[in-house]
Amino acid sequence: MLPIVPHATRIKAATLAAVIVATCAARGSTPAASAGPISVFSELPGFTVTEIGPADVDPAVAGAEFNDLTAGIVSQNGAPVLRVLAGQVKSGNGDAFVHKYLENLSAQTRDGVGLPSEPQRLGEDVVTHFNVPLTAEGYTYAQGPTVVIAYVTAGSPPATVEDGLTKILANL
Repeated sequence: MLPIVPHATRIKAATLAAVIVATCAARGSTPAASAGPISVFSELPGFTVTEIGPADVDPAVAGAEFNDLTAGIVSQNGAPVLRVLAGQVKSGNGDAFVHKYLENLSAQTRDGVGLPSEPQRLGEDVVTHFNVPLTAEGYTYAQGPTVVIAYVTAGSPPATVEDGLTKILANL
């Protein structure tokens, strides 16, 4: 056994492991299956995803407004292309959240700069492209309660960015 770990701690750890296994069994999955890729990032041929904390993408978004929020860095050939947040808002709809988010982002720009943004079609989906000069460029997407915010990594080719984001949106 583990003589350096107190007996009470070993019992707690064993109990926790049993609860996790029982919960996974009840849900029809196994602990190994639960550790699989994030669903929004599950099918991205030609790209790799590194899971990160939502606050690593945008601390302002990583708040209590979401039921489920996931984040990742999407890369191609080892080069980061996008930092992506995806989740579902707790109340209201994603479109209202995205409008408020862009409004807050605009308020952080210098006076007179504003926040250039425009709708753009990517595959079957309509996204909003935003660009804060010398600060941030990215895309927002909302459908029902679902929200995706994707920041473009500086120097990423636009076609690669759009390809990656199109594949992410296809997973929703």
